Formats: sequence, structure tokens, C-alpha cells
Amino acid sequence: MSDLQNLGSPVLTQIAPMIYPDLLRTYDSQVLNGRHYGSRTRWLADLSPQIISILVAAGKERTSPFSIIALHHFHGAPALVPPHATAFAMRQKHFMLEIVPAWEAKSKVEEAAHMKWASDLSSALAPLSLPGGYANFLDPEDHDQVSAAYGMNARRLRAIKQKFDPDNIFSSATPIPS
Repeated sequence: MSDLQNLGSPVLTQIAPMIYPDLLRTYDSQVLNGRHYGSRTRWLADLSPQIISILVAAGKERTSPFSIIALHHFHGAPALVPPHATAFAMRQKHFMLEIVPAWEAKSKVEEAAHMKWASDLSSALAPLSLPGGYANFLDPEDHDQVSAAYGMNARRLRAIKQKFDPDNIFSSATPIPS
């Protein structure tokens, strides 16, 4: 882990169990009203030298000092939950990568540059990634990732969605594959 810490100035480095609300609070100082955000996500089976090189290059090429590349190691007890027990079928040891472009200006040209940085990083990692991605960070346009994010649970989720929200009132929520 020390090699990763030597890559720059991490906002947080911690190796310890953490409950989800505490994890979310670690971002409080980085997420400010008035700042604009995007997101991309990938699941990585490991941190190969090639993946680390891509992440280091992307960190150096950030279009904003507010942008974040976050890695979460998913292992232990959560990986023991049966895939059908929750909506999220990914239950193997992996790293969840968050790519979060963040900026303060309101220019559409500037916004496009920040989103392109995130999309380029996501695309560079796509051939090295596991199928899918963390569903809460996926856009409905991320068709290949959305359909893989839920695995075998997608059919069950579509049936539940059709039963309880047939008019698609909650269309802006986390996408469910069609």
C-alpha cells in the first residue's frame, strides 16, 4: 500500500473496517455546494502494473484539482454474501474505482473537458476491468456496464420495477437494465 501512498497527496489513507455512513462522511470536505460533479466507475479484479500506470497518468492529467480517483477494496464479509441475496450480484473480491470529475466553473466547454477526462480514464480501463460497475455511479447511457452491474438479478429487478413503478416515475434513480 505504501507504493500507492507515494503517488501523490491522498485525501485519506486507511486500512481498517468501516461502516458505510462513515465511508460517505470521508468525502464531506471534498463535496461542496456550488461545485459540479460527474462520475464513472469500474470494477477491477486487481491492481496490475498496467492499471496502476493508467491511474497514475490520469491523476497527472486531471483537468481540475477537485477531481477524485478513489479505490475501494471490496473483500471479506461482503464477498461472502450470496449473489442472489441483494440487487448487486458482484460478490467476488475486487476493487471498486470511482472516477469523479469535479469543477467550479459553469462553462459547458469546461464541463465537457472534465467529463472527457473521466470518460477517457473509464475507457482506458474498460478492457482491463470486470464487467459492470457500481450501479449507483452509472448513467443510463452506460448500457454495457448497467446490464452487467446486476448480473443474474437484473430480470428480478425489472419485474419488481414493472410491478411497483410501471409508469417509470422513478426514472432518475440508479438505472436498471431494460
